[in-house]
Amino acid sequence: MDHLYAFIHSITWLISLTNPASFSVPVKDTLQTSRPVPVQFIPVPRQESVSGFAAPAFFPDGKTVLLGQHSENDKYTLELSKMSNGQWSYNGPVNFTGTYRDLEPAMAPNGKYLIFASNRPLRPNGSELIGYYNGKRLPGRGGNLWKVKLRGQQFARPERLPNVINSNSTVFSPAVAGDGSLYFMRADSGGKFHIYRSQLRKGDYLKPILCSFSVPEFGDFDPAVAPDESFLIFSSGRAPAVKRSDLFIVFREKNGWGEPVDLAEVLGPHVFGIEARLSPDAQTLYYSNSLNELGEMTADGQFLWSVSLTRLLQAHHITTPASLK
Repeated sequence: MDHLYAFIHSITWLISLTNPASFSVPVKDTLQTSRPVPVQFIPVPRQESVSGFAAPAFFPDGKTVLLGQHSENDKYTLELSKMSNGQWSYNGPVNFTGTYRDLEPAMAPNGKYLIFASNRPLRPNGSELIGYYNGKRLPGRGGNLWKVKLRGQQFARPERLPNVINSNSTVFSPAVAGDGSLYFMRADSGGKFHIYRSQLRKGDYLKPILCSFSVPEFGDFDPAVAPDESFLIFSSGRAPAVKRSDLFIVFREKNGWGEPVDLAEVLGPHVFGIEARLSPDAQTLYYSNSLNELGEMTADGQFLWSVSLTRLLQAHHITTPASLK
């Protein structure tokens, strides 16, 4: 499954339970009462006719969110929504998007910049990037990572990250740690994605290191990391996932990363999918899958869900919001 474009169909959203004034609809399933119940999330007024949203990147106050949107004409843009008086207001595309395939925004925990993936050319008047994954050569569907600085909620001009990060034309899915270090996915020579980490030191990214849990035999993608790097969530088709992409959580231990745990087995069978993102306090997980609001599988849709991580994190002695540096 081409996870990067799995959300190309319509997404039905409801408002997240993370907002006290929000309205949420629980999945109708057999989740144990001790497990958190996933709910759908829509940060736009209910009367708006919008679709194709994914990967919500929240500003630190949680009242502004940037999302990737795919429209019916195969256009990918980054769109903004803001909350005022308990209501979401859809603000439309940001000023630097609309020409290229811009997707997968990730906000730095301090709110000073965001990073996103795009097929935009490396130089003016150049060609859109060619992607190489899923055993195919895909013109115009490649990706590199770009940075946009923020002053308040004003966006600067996108700047391409250095070649140490963008070492080929198939680099996607950024996630920013509290110290500025960067996680992302990059395809190997066979077109299989793996997750890497690049330490930020004195303003420069060091050579990316393959994360220990992202072993060669599996395809791993879409990382979302806690600001303090105490845990990371990613998608994979590895066991016990069956013919789908499951969400896995891995915790930081004394000597590095532990073993990945399938969230479907911990939080319930409806917690699976792609495009993981975390709330600003890292206590809520957002993700997309093909379940509708009734908890039923659909063949032609992707829906955005949220689920609380609080009890799971407490069980691993992560009891306070992940610290921002």
